[in-house]
Amino acid sequence: MKISIEEDSRYPVSPHVIIQCQKETEEVKDIVQRLQQGEPKLLGTIGKKEYVIPPQEVLYGESVDGATYLYTKEEVYRTTYTLTELEEQYEDMGYMRCSKSIVLNIHAIEVLKSEFGNRIDAELSNGEHVIISRRYAKELRAMRKEYDTKELNQQLEQYKKNQKGKGRFDEQGN
Repeated sequence: MKISIEEDSRYPVSPHVIIQCQKETEEVKDIVQRLQQGEPKLLGTIGKKEYVIPPQEVLYGESVDGATYLYTKEEVYRTTYTLTELEEQYEDMGYMRCSKSIVLNIHAIEVLKSEFGNRIDAELSNGEHVIISRRYAKELRAMRKEYDTKELNQQLEQYKKNQKGKGRFDEQGN
């Protein structure tokens, strides 16, 4: 898919989108639907109050005793979404399953650390740690290539340098 933006003062203030394609495929229909809906929002509750939560502010979603919770830097919201719905509807925003009970927003990851048993410890932007099970670790590695690979690798290298100074890694960073 090729995306181009034309800026011209003759155009009206409101953006006008033209999609050029050979055939209207499911991908094209999905793009049109997303444009019409605007920016996606999640709904969550705290007590009896309902809140609209921008998906990029969610660090992770967790299922506990049949209820799903959304964690941001500041709050924990209960939501009616299931983990499967979060994973499917927000995959293109970096949401991925990382265990049976957690869907993680990979953009919230600050540091990744390999753990015993091929698991990964992800330190999030709020300082919390989430373990990516070995079942989903391969998927995270693939998503890392798709989303901000360079930035995540730089953070991982910085972490290794810090740990190497503490005697936790050898010369090769292992």
